[in-house]
Amino acid sequence: MDRSIGRVGAWAGVAALIGIFGYHLGLIAIAGQRVSGTTDAAAISGYYQHSGIAALSVEQFVTLIPMMVFVVALREQLSTAPWTRFLTTIALLAVTAEVAVIISEVALQAALVTTARSGADTLGLFRLWDVLYNSGAYALEAVWVFAFGLTMRGVVGFPGWLPRFSLVTSALLAINITAIWIGIPDAATLPSALFLGIWFGATSFGLHRAASSPATATSPALA
Repeated sequence: MDRSIGRVGAWAGVAALIGIFGYHLGLIAIAGQRVSGTTDAAAISGYYQHSGIAALSVEQFVTLIPMMVFVVALREQLSTAPWTRFLTTIALLAVTAEVAVIISEVALQAALVTTARSGADTLGLFRLWDVLYNSGAYALEAVWVFAFGLTMRGVVGFPGWLPRFSLVTSALLAINITAIWIGIPDAATLPSALFLGIWFGATSFGLHRAASSPATATSPALA
């Protein structure tokens, strides 16, 4: 692989990480703790009265661009054998599906702002947003973090602890799939966000180092 692809992908990963956390911190600054897993129409409408939530949606759309660059570069770097190619292709498909989910939930979130500010009922629209973002998206994230993590084993440049860390991160994301269905408090899903942020940073670092290494070695298990 052209080493410049890995370097571009690494910087794209950093940009995506900044964009993701910037978006969520922006939401907190604008509207406070988000609402999730609730049927309290008053709480939902109160949260989405903030017009800045809709405006901030543009930032999340833009963040998808470096995210896609990062994922494609990571797949190029890790696809060194039939099994790693198979797993990274699964990861790429999961990310592609999640991009579609995120575009949909961002549009729904902007629609929720308009609905709430007009005084109309927000409950049905909110439930659709909540299921997409706070259940479905977690399932897809768990898949691609797990698949990419498996392919990092023995690859030069990537931290040796990162494959195991990927499995833990994937498990936390998988648990979050059930949050809105069984009543896990929204704050309890924050550890997975922290782990995913660390994963993005460490993977971007590993991608840059791997692209700068003379050769990339994969473990016999995946070769």
